[in-house]
Amino acid sequence: MRDDDPATDHPWREQRSEPREAAHDPARLIDRNDVVDVLIVDRSMKGMRLRLPHGAPTALNLTLTALDLNRATIHQVKVMWRAYPDIGVQVQSSFDVRTGEGPQAAAMRRLWARATSASR
Repeated sequence: MRDDDPATDHPWREQRSEPREAAHDPARLIDRNDVVDVLIVDRSMKGMRLRLPHGAPTALNLTLTALDLNRATIHQVKVMWRAYPDIGVQVQSSFDVRTGEGPQAAAMRRLWARATSASR
């Protein structure tokens, strides 16, 4: 790298292919039969950064279900990185509980109802 290379001026420059938007949205993370309340810290079209609460299990599976409570959306996600208390996930698929259709719509709505009905 040259001394006048702009990359040397700001080595922390964002490297993502898509911009992230800041968020402060409640979510629930489902890992097997465990449900953990988390916070969506930021999001992009392809992923999210989730903040785990103190005392949350750190040995999460690599594939999880995330319920975005404000947007009524269920995401199947893959854990890409971990820096406790945050984890970065890549969204594999999404389902809008309000408008989603298809062969698994009824099952997804039941999942949503079970995960959001219990007081946390």
